[in-house]
Amino acid sequence: MRRMLLMGLSFALVAAILGGCALTNRKQEAVTDIRLPEPTEEPENMILGEKLSAAPTEVTLYFATQDGTGFSAVSRMISRDVGQSLPQAVVATLLDSGAERSIPSMADTRMLGCEYACGTATINLSIDARNVQNPQELLALQTSVGNTLLGIHGISGVNVLIGNVSEGHCQLPLGVQTEPVTSVAAAYAQLQAERDRLFQAASSGQADPIARSALLYFPSDTGNWLIPELRSISIGPEGFVRALFDALKAGPSQLACATASIPEGVELLNDNPAIQTLSSGERVLDLNFASTLVTYMALSGMEVWKLTGSIAMTMCSFLPDLDAVRVMVNGEPITVCERGDAILTFEDGMIHRNDFTDCVGSTVSLYLVNNEGMLQPTQRAVSMRSALSPRSLLCELIASAAEDRDLRFPIPEGIQPVDILGVQTSGGVARVNLSGTFYRCCQILNAHEERRLIYAMVNTLCQLDGIRGVRFYVEGRAAETMAGGIYLKSVLLPNPGIVVQR
Repeated sequence: MRRMLLMGLSFALVAAILGGCALTNRKQEAVTDIRLPEPTEEPENMILGEKLSAAPTEVTLYFATQDGTGFSAVSRMISRDVGQSLPQAVVATLLDSGAERSIPSMADTRMLGCEYACGTATINLSIDARNVQNPQELLALQTSVGNTLLGIHGISGVNVLIGNVSEGHCQLPLGVQTEPVTSVAAAYAQLQAERDRLFQAASSGQADPIARSALLYFPSDTGNWLIPELRSISIGPEGFVRALFDALKAGPSQLACATASIPEGVELLNDNPAIQTLSSGERVLDLNFASTLVTYMALSGMEVWKLTGSIAMTMCSFLPDLDAVRVMVNGEPITVCERGDAILTFEDGMIHRNDFTDCVGSTVSLYLVNNEGMLQPTQRAVSMRSALSPRSLLCELIASAAEDRDLRFPIPEGIQPVDILGVQTSGGVARVNLSGTFYRCCQILNAHEERRLIYAMVNTLCQLDGIRGVRFYVEGRAAETMAGGIYLKSVLLPNPGIVVQR
């Protein structure tokens, strides 16, 4: 009897153990069997690609008066076309409306290009802008563009070129406009006074420098970009070229993602820089470097196109009436260089500004996780178009996960940029459509990891003008959470509480 009882208890124990194992297995299967909010067919409002809808922006347009001495201000609601920046749309409206309200030359002037990067706008006008009655009228046209754009939030400097060449006044560079001009007559009188003061100082050997704002172009440390930095420079007896050259050697002061193209502390020029006028009428700056330059470039890894592009873009964007730069080594001009897979050739060594305008990039802040688990903004160089594109910024975040840096994007393995299916903006909200793969990979995240992942995306997107919040979808459908922590069926605002500034 006792033996039978023991046998019964043994069977019961075995059954309980087996039952427990079966229950554990069912729990594990429940964890791994993830039910994705993936529809079998495309929803009616599936967000694919990028659809940006910006509300019209009220902008004050400044038209130069008919006599060219002052301005009249008119407020307009400006709408943007797809792929068009706000400065581009504003200048186009200003020129189109100027035929009735402003000086005659504005009626025929066209905008050839707009470089909107790092809080600055470089506007390239057609040579029709030079069809003026006097230099003061031309200054009125330039400053009407500057006054208008400086009224836009986020723009701190405006550089106006004509035919991709900087237009000088009174034999002086106008530089980048950083403050509104109220009186054209007073501004022109100040230019004349500065010219007289600078030339008198040069003839007497005394130092009486004048100040100008300039755009310096530095190579990005990653990618193939030239990034503009607004800098105040002092022009003394050494002249404009030397002031710009020394500023380039000093390197960027605000750009964390760029580097100097010319080494500081070493004199590399064999001769003093000289500007000459060719038989064709072109004005060319000759820079003759010592052979030490070749050694520096080999040791530093600086590519030839970055050196020549940095110098040409900086000099031609500032020096009056300068058409090209000739960079020479021991008297031999550089006539060819490589940029990625492209081969750039310069006839007779003449490097023009438009040889590198497609290399102009901008910067964005990506919110990545540091070693303490906090979000930290880090500056990255991107194309000007990507700097305005929410989908491109999310792709930059994902791409940064593969980089070996102290800051990282906290994303699980298996997620690629293609998993950002689409982004749509309207009413100040960016609606982000993620793939089922993105959702599936995120199921392993704990609450802290999910929070950092979501707000790295939200904080990055909300730095863009016109975006105040983000809403997430998975394959076009609203998911309650990504990994069980943050409720996603509402608009998420930036979270400054988990961000540190370094």
